[in-house]
Amino acid sequence: MKNRLLLLLPLAFALLIQACSTDDSVVIAGQVIDSSNNNPINNAIVEVVEPTNLQQTANTDSSGNFSFDVEPGNETVNVTLEVSKPSYETKSTSFKMAPDSDIDDLIIRLASSDDSNDGGDDGEDEDDQVGGEAGGPANLELTNLSQSTISVRETGGDVNATFTFEVTDSAGRVVDSPVDVNFQIISGPGGGERITPETATTGVGSPQGTVKSNLAAGDSSGTVRIEALIERPNYGITIRSSPVLISISSGFPVAKNFNVAPRVNNFDGYGIISEGHTNSITASVGDLKGNPVKEGTAVYFSASNGGLVNGSATTNENGYATVNLSANGSTPTGHPNGPGFIDITAETIDKDNNRITKTTTLLLTTPRAQIDVNPTNFNISNGGSETFDVTITDVNDYPMAADTRIEVSASQGLEASGDIVDLELGDYFNPGPGTTEFQVTISDADPDEVVSSTGSFTITVTSPLGETTTRSFDGSRAKTQ
Repeated sequence: MKNRLLLLLPLAFALLIQACSTDDSVVIAGQVIDSSNNNPINNAIVEVVEPTNLQQTANTDSSGNFSFDVEPGNETVNVTLEVSKPSYETKSTSFKMAPDSDIDDLIIRLASSDDSNDGGDDGEDEDDQVGGEAGGPANLELTNLSQSTISVRETGGDVNATFTFEVTDSAGRVVDSPVDVNFQIISGPGGGERITPETATTGVGSPQGTVKSNLAAGDSSGTVRIEALIERPNYGITIRSSPVLISISSGFPVAKNFNVAPRVNNFDGYGIISEGHTNSITASVGDLKGNPVKEGTAVYFSASNGGLVNGSATTNENGYATVNLSANGSTPTGHPNGPGFIDITAETIDKDNNRITKTTTLLLTTPRAQIDVNPTNFNISNGGSETFDVTITDVNDYPMAADTRIEVSASQGLEASGDIVDLELGDYFNPGPGTTEFQVTISDADPDEVVSSTGSFTITVTSPLGETTTRSFDGSRAKTQ
């Protein structure tokens, strides 16, 4: 019975204070009790610490009661109370206060500092929460968003996102009376995205105090920001919340963001059949905003003049679709660039059902090389050297395939130097210096030797397919007797 009377005292005390308050003021009232026995705590210090413009201090009476008469203005504010007394641990409690709602039923429990290490719960006691019936709406909080990214409509992806808001009063209690919540798009790509419904009532089709609505994507990608608001014209306030950010992506392909390229432009697949010898061809597919299109978008590939390419592929999550060009024995002719050249075309469909295409050109070269050296022999003086012009091409006089390895070795007593002693060839179409034309220098590596002898150097060319072409050149080393 004693505890029940204690719990009723704050309410009676608050009603007395409320009757004396001004029209613009709001009452904050409650009781401070000992958490171990529910006895009221006399002469505890209760301070309003936040917001700073409402800061006040009061002491509890013999029944543990306290009250403040504050003027929060016409905005909902966050209020923090701090309660302290010697021999007790200081306690803080926070709540929201609306202009028209008294907070008159706070129960704040203080724990004795002597019991601080007794293994009890360090968290906030449930009885410190505000009880009683909920007041009018004061706060909107986003509690659920089904997904943060959706696809442009008609792309085949998920084009809807559902969001849920909870409406609470100034003390954080879920509002149990019907409240209309309005939704609007405050920024977006402007592609026809829309919210349905634009107004929802708490508790209708959703749990008490909550509302749900849905964002449907339009035909453009970008970020959408949604605002929820409650109008309270009788009090001249509007409650707003705009935390919803949803990304609309994965639109339709557009020509300017559609590209295709091979792994290497120069591929050693001329005139040979090898199913496992392939060159990957990749299309990158982006929408109007440069975002990857929806995963699974189809891309069709075709080859002209020669080569065997997989017919189709679908994009991955990054907007890439890849197929393989296989060495199928083609010896291409008829291309404007010359023999060995082929075209690979990638094709997809835009939002208006128009075909968009991009073409890349490749060169098929032979795995076997042609090696020519000038002069074709040598006669190196004691301690001297000789430089040779070297031409290395495929059978059609084009550079060997990308990643071809070129090496030069010399016999005993000779040393090779130059740009092709150990070279991995780059990815080239055009013949010329550095692609098909090189130099190598052969030097006497042992000038102290007195006996003339013959020698040689060998050029070895290994294609990516693994086929090797070698050619050796002989000569002599002249010595003084």
